[in-house]
Amino acid sequence: MNNINRNADIIVALATPYGKSAVAIIRVSGNGCEELVNKFLARRLSVGKIKVNNFRTEKFTENLMAVLYKSPHSYTGEDVVELFPHGNMTICDGIIKTLVESGARIAERGEFTKRAFLNGKVDLMQSEALADIIDAQTAEQLDYGNKRFDGGFKSLENVEKLLLAALSSIEAVLHYSDELEENEIDDVLLNDVNGAIESSMSEIKKEIDGFVGGKILKDGFKIALIGAPNVGKSTLLNALLGNERAIVTPIAGTTRDTVDGDFIYNDRKFTVTDTAGLNEKTSDVVEKIGIDRAIKAASEANVVVCVTEFGKKEKISLPEDIENAIFIENKCDSVFDVGTDYEKAKKDGKLQISAKNGINITALKQLLYDLCPKDHGAICNHRQYDCAVRCFDSLVAAKVESKRAEGFEIVAALLYEAYSAITDLHGEAADEKVISAVFERFCVGK
Repeated sequence: MNNINRNADIIVALATPYGKSAVAIIRVSGNGCEELVNKFLARRLSVGKIKVNNFRTEKFTENLMAVLYKSPHSYTGEDVVELFPHGNMTICDGIIKTLVESGARIAERGEFTKRAFLNGKVDLMQSEALADIIDAQTAEQLDYGNKRFDGGFKSLENVEKLLLAALSSIEAVLHYSDELEENEIDDVLLNDVNGAIESSMSEIKKEIDGFVGGKILKDGFKIALIGAPNVGKSTLLNALLGNERAIVTPIAGTTRDTVDGDFIYNDRKFTVTDTAGLNEKTSDVVEKIGIDRAIKAASEANVVVCVTEFGKKEKISLPEDIENAIFIENKCDSVFDVGTDYEKAKKDGKLQISAKNGINITALKQLLYDLCPKDHGAICNHRQYDCAVRCFDSLVAAKVESKRAEGFEIVAALLYEAYSAITDLHGEAADEKVISAVFERFCVGK
C-alpha cells in the first residue's frame, strides 16, 4: 500500500503509557473516525466537549469520557476522536481491537504528529522540538524544546523573509528590465540585495555558532573518563552518578568496555563514559580493544577528564587532536571539601578529589558545568545544521557574485539555493526518508 493511501486510513493508538493507571487516552484520527466510533457509543460524540459515554464491545462495556475534534481544528488537522477509559489494558486493548476490526488500523510511530505535519499544523522543526519536549529530562531541556516549538527563535524566520524579499526584487528586474532605468535601478537593487545577504549571513552564522551549545543542551554534555588502570575512574563514575553503575574492584583492568551514565547538575544533563585503563604495555587482545574504545570515547566527548592517582606520576598519552582535557588527581583522601569553589581544590593545575569518600565531587561538577557552552540558537541536530551550512555557503557565493555586478541571474540562483535550504529546515520540500526519520523518534500514540 502506498503512503498516500495509508495517510487516508483511520488510525488508532493508545496515547498514554502501556500499563495500569486511573485513566488512559485512546486517540483515533482520519476521515470517517467519527462515524466509526459512534457505532460503539451509547450517545453520539460532541464536538469540543468531553462527555460521559458508554463504549460497547462484544465482550464488555466501558463507562468512559469521549470528545470529537472536527477538521481542521484538531491536533492532526483531520477529524480526531479521543476516548478516556479506565487505565486497564484489558479495556484499552479491547476498545482498540474493536475499532481495528471495524476498519481502523494501528498507528505507526509518530503518525499522529506526522499527519499534523502533512496537514500544515506544524513544520518539521516544530515536530523535532516536540520530540525533544517528550524526551526532556530537565526543566532547561523542556524550556528549550518549548521555545523552539513556539517559534521563540526568530533568526531563521527573519532570514526567510529577507531572502524572499531579495528574490522578489531580483525577479522583478529580470522580468521587467526593459521598462526600467537600468543603472539607477541596479544600484538601488544591489544595495538592497547586498544588505539582505549581509543580514542573512549574520543571522545564519549565529545559528551555526550556536549549534554545539544547542546540541549539548538537548542531548547532554558528554564526558569521557580517561586514565591508567586502577586510578579510580569507575569509582568516580559512581560518585558522579550517585549510584553503583560500574563494577569497582582492587584488580587493575576491571573495566574492559565503556560504561555510560547520566547525572543532572544545575538543571543541565551530563553523560559520563567510564573507559578501560590506558595500559600501553598490555598484550591482552580484549584489553587492547577496550583501550581503542576508550580513545574513541575521548575523541567524541565534549570534555575529557584525565584521572591520575595521588602520589603517582602517570603520564596520560592522548591523541594530538584532543584538546578539551582537564586533569583530576584522585584518592586525595585527606583534603578538605571545598564545595563549588573548584579553584581552591586545585594543586599544580589538577583538581584534587577523593571519589571513594565523595570529596570535591561537587567542585568537579561545577567545573564541568562552567565548561558547558551556554550560547545556543534554534538548531540542535545534524539535519538542521546541514541546512544552515548550505544556506550560509550559498549566501557567501551570492555575495561574491553580487560584487561582480555582471547580472542578477547567478545571484538569483544562489539566493534561491539559500532560500531552499531554509525551507528544507522547516520541511517544506523534505523527502519521505527525512520525514520518516524525524517521526520514527516518537512513540506510537503521538
